Parts: sequence; structure tokens; C-alpha cells
Amino acid sequence: MSTDQQAFSRLVYTALGATDEAHLNAQVEARGHAAGYAAGLRAAAADTEVLRRTLREQHDDGMRRGQERIDRSLAALNSAVFSLEGSTVALITDMQDVLAAASLELAEALLGRELADGDTSARAALTRALEGVDTELVQRVRMHPVDLASLDEDTLRRARVEFVGDPGLNRGDAVTEFPDGYLDASLGSAIQRAREALLGEDA
Repeated sequence: MSTDQQAFSRLVYTALGATDEAHLNAQVEARGHAAGYAAGLRAAAADTEVLRRTLREQHDDGMRRGQERIDRSLAALNSAVFSLEGSTVALITDMQDVLAAASLELAEALLGRELADGDTSARAALTRALEGVDTELVQRVRMHPVDLASLDEDTLRRARVEFVGDPGLNRGDAVTEFPDGYLDASLGSAIQRAREALLGEDA
């Protein structure tokens, strides 16, 4: 053989023994398990995030719905309170009117009893006719003749005004006359003024 020719040798592969092959298979299997476990962890993490997001959305939605129910309940409660307040005010107003009317009826009844006493009736009429009046401006005071007759001479003299019996007036009534007008001191007028003050102008 010439030295110029290259020498070739046979490449020999070492044969794997049974033990080496088993070891290689175990490594491959281990890597497969590790990859599968990692993939499982990633999938589990993704599922957990989806679940967490779902629960958070459900919680937020529940809180919003709960707040809406609270707001509706408060609005209904406020409306009920305002309605009750309005009803209470109206009821109180009605009761005040009823009490005022009852008071006036009682006053009229009591005055009616007082009229049965001639002296009391006449003195009350005289008081209303001259109360707060400048007697120097009074021309005369007209009263029912029975009331006028029940007043003693001393009372008439101290009043320092002229008295005239007027059968057109009711018992307990009196009218004070001035040069430019008159004062209606009748019981009916006094009660009507009280009624208008308590119950309104249209009473």
C-alpha cells in the first residue's frame, strides 16, 4: 500500500447496554413528567385567574345591586316619611280647626247662659261698648232696654256717656256711636271676629 493513500479506519459505535438504555429512558420520562407538570401548573394558574376574576366581578356586581336596593329602600322610606309628615300636618291643622270651632261653640253656649243673668249681660255689654274708647268722643251708647234697666244709676253716671234703649238690639248687645261712625259691640260681632281670627276670613 502506498503511503500517499489515506488510511481509513472503521468507525465503531459503542453498543448501549441494557442498563444505559434504561437510564436514558428514565431521563426522557422524567423530562416528560416535568414538562407535563409545568404545563399543568400553567393551566391551573390560568384557571385560578379566571376564577378569581369571575368572583371579583360577581362580588362587585353583588355590591352594586345591594347598594341599589339600599338606595331604593331609603328613597321609599324618605317618601313615606314626607307623606307621613304631610298627613300629620294636615291632621294637626284639621284638629286645630275642630278645636277652635268647638271652643267658639262653647264660648257661645257660655255667653248664652250669661245672658240669662240680666246684670251680668248688661255689664258685659257696657264693658265692650266703652273698653279702650275715649268717652269724650262718644255721642251715645245704645243697648237693649232690659239690659239698660238692669244697670244701676251709679254705673251709668260713672260711664259719663248718654245711654239710649234700643229694642232692635239683642240682649247683651251694645252699639257705641261717634260723630263719624260707630262701634259694634254686639256679642254676635265679637264672636264672628273671633271666628274669623281662628278659622280664617271665610269662617
